[in-house]
Amino acid sequence: MVIWPRVVGLLVVGYLCGKRSFAHLGFPPFFVGEIALGAFLLLKPRVVLGTWAASLLRASPLNLLGLTLLVFMVYGVWQIGRGVFNGNAFIYTMKFFVFNYYALYIFLGIWVALHSPNFLPKLVRVIAWVNGIYGLLFVLLLRDVPISMPGYGGIDVPLFVGPGGGAVAILGLLCFERNLLAAWLVVVLVLNIVVTAAWQVRSEWAGLVLGMLVWGFLTGRMGRLVAIGMSGIVVFGMLELADIRLVGRKGEEISLSETIGRFVAPLDVELAEAISPGAARHVGTAEWRELWWDRIWRSVHSQPYLEAFGHGYGFDLMGLAPLEVRDGQEHNEVRTPHSVFFYALGYTGWVGVILFAFLQFALLKLLWRSYQVTNQPVGLVFWVAGITMAFFEGSFETPFKAIPFYLLAGMCIAPGLRSRSVSDVPLRTQTSLRWKEGAGRMDGGVGRQRVKTAGRSETT
Repeated sequence: MVIWPRVVGLLVVGYLCGKRSFAHLGFPPFFVGEIALGAFLLLKPRVVLGTWAASLLRASPLNLLGLTLLVFMVYGVWQIGRGVFNGNAFIYTMKFFVFNYYALYIFLGIWVALHSPNFLPKLVRVIAWVNGIYGLLFVLLLRDVPISMPGYGGIDVPLFVGPGGGAVAILGLLCFERNLLAAWLVVVLVLNIVVTAAWQVRSEWAGLVLGMLVWGFLTGRMGRLVAIGMSGIVVFGMLELADIRLVGRKGEEISLSETIGRFVAPLDVELAEAISPGAARHVGTAEWRELWWDRIWRSVHSQPYLEAFGHGYGFDLMGLAPLEVRDGQEHNEVRTPHSVFFYALGYTGWVGVILFAFLQFALLKLLWRSYQVTNQPVGLVFWVAGITMAFFEGSFETPFKAIPFYLLAGMCIAPGLRSRSVSDVPLRTQTSLRWKEGAGRMDGGVGRQRVKTAGRSETT
């Protein structure tokens, strides 16, 4: 058992902070995510397959999740068959199936959290420190280091890439840490705020803002949320007063006005230009994506069959994308439409969109159950932030977004599950787990406990 929390920690930290570089570790086409999942299925089949089968055969909090996941997986297998029948190579078509099978990581997350109750709060601290320190080093130094590693399909991948764990780090610390004024916490929060702002990923900003709003609402700390927002502004002010110049992802100098202008530009370009004169240049990427989304919509709705089932895995959805023009040159480097909705719609049609929505609803229901048991909103906060980002970036079709999302969701689901007799299957464990309200740990108890659940008390 000792090895699996370490594997989960490596996967979550590696994917969030290392992103594409970490994702390309392995033996193509079997990368680190596939190797880890395959090893877990082989060595602990009862944890995944046993728990999944049990959720389909007897009453359990996982009933809805098990059923929706089964239908979602079967539908994905059918989409592979469509792709192969249409002449696509099997290995090539299989890579689209990650949209379905990465959800199996939920069971690994549940199992690890049930057996290691304090693991998630500790993991959040590790994410925060690694993302903050590595992110600052990347923004200041490593971004210009011209070292690449071989990627799948002959495409080189930079060894150092921009970090993507800022939202998870900040939201996790808000949920688990009581004393937000502790010196170490102030340092790590400032590091992650600076890195998240400097790397200028608007989808991450949107997920962070909505996640913080959910945290403030569920904890009744909206006043503290305002104070945190003001602190962020103060950080920008201190950087400018100290004449510290940070260069963002697109080469622009980071400032408060530039950051606000970049965020507002896709919504209202005139307002953005009033805030930052150069904000108009931030509209181009958003307009380009909207044009691609429109072409996907029109293509799918051109026939009733495609409208229902999409083009199938293996279809050249990138062939519908317009060429992106940057600095007078044409580029076509983006591999997904940067929207989970249009990805699902393009490949799997409205049936696939609905099945994915039901899977997420089943997850949300379990996360709500866990919140009612523990009064700890971390699962709901992570879910809202992750789903928000998924509508504006490559997400559930990429390992560096999907795998951390499902692992974190599984770990957050665990406290809401009823305990039973000891076994490797997560639902069969004597340990009843409850996060202490507002604290960075969970309590484990053996025997009979009273656990508060939705609208009633149950004896475990």
